[in-house]
Amino acid sequence: MMKDPYLSIIVPCYRSSDWLADLSEQIKSVMQAQGWSYELILVNDCSPGGTWETIQSIASTEPSVRGVNLAFNTGQFRATFCGLQQATGQVIVTMDDDLQQPPEEIPALVNALEASQECDAVFARYRGKKHGLLRNLGSTVMNTLFRLSYGKPKEIRSTTFRALRPALVKSICQYSTVNPNINPLIFQTTQRLQSVDVRHEDRQRGRSGYGLIKLFRLMTDNVLSVSTLPLKLVTSIGVLAALGSVVLALYYLIRYWLGDGIKENTGFMTQVLLINFFGGLTLLSVGLLGEYVIRIMDEVRGRPRFLIKETTESENAQ
Repeated sequence: MMKDPYLSIIVPCYRSSDWLADLSEQIKSVMQAQGWSYELILVNDCSPGGTWETIQSIASTEPSVRGVNLAFNTGQFRATFCGLQQATGQVIVTMDDDLQQPPEEIPALVNALEASQECDAVFARYRGKKHGLLRNLGSTVMNTLFRLSYGKPKEIRSTTFRALRPALVKSICQYSTVNPNINPLIFQTTQRLQSVDVRHEDRQRGRSGYGLIKLFRLMTDNVLSVSTLPLKLVTSIGVLAALGSVVLALYYLIRYWLGDGIKENTGFMTQVLLINFFGGLTLLSVGLLGEYVIRIMDEVRGRPRFLIKETTESENAQ
């Protein structure tokens, strides 16, 4: 294993044992064609189905492949974060394990990053996404939230296929949060970003692990774990609602002074609407505060983001 590879490629793995060998071979072919030294870091997110055994088999025959086996399932972002902390390359690339992000597009990201010394990260922008309608809708919503919450440039697409400079990786790894959502941390750390158009493939095998509930939880975590924007929005809504109540009170007071029959109108419907509105707003505020309290408790407990059970390097050393 070379000590200072040019490229570190990080792939979080979950239920992908059937095609990991294909992914490794494709990456190897691309690296050989470019003449780049590299390390491929495969992080097994405590996956069932023989994923770790497959990683061990690949690492035993490919000296450029390193395997990391996590002790418990952490999720894609934490597994990727683990790989970022293990990377030693001059350029660091992250990608998924589902073969929808073609390894042939890695040079496009790396060359764009190297072409601009002022750029800290390059994100893939898919020319034609092959995800389902639900996944595409979730991505659109997330990109909008990132623009509002973190000031993400409009032309930048928030994807997991990206090339990063080690200095940026070092900066985001210094965040001690137990919920390290990588793209929000990048957007908070730097605005020197680019996007490059790349190809996106159909999913050939397996299926996406992101259903409706998981996508909603992902969007919630991406916003609440790093941003206070929801709290500011609820505060603004509360202020507007209070002003609206004052305006409504003045309206009824003027009608009362003009004597247009408001004395005979009990205003029952108005009371019901106001009670429902402010009651719903109160419950929303309490629920939002509860979500932040949950995350504060996670941070205070100091729960580890991940725990490395074993690596292929430690096994080879034995």
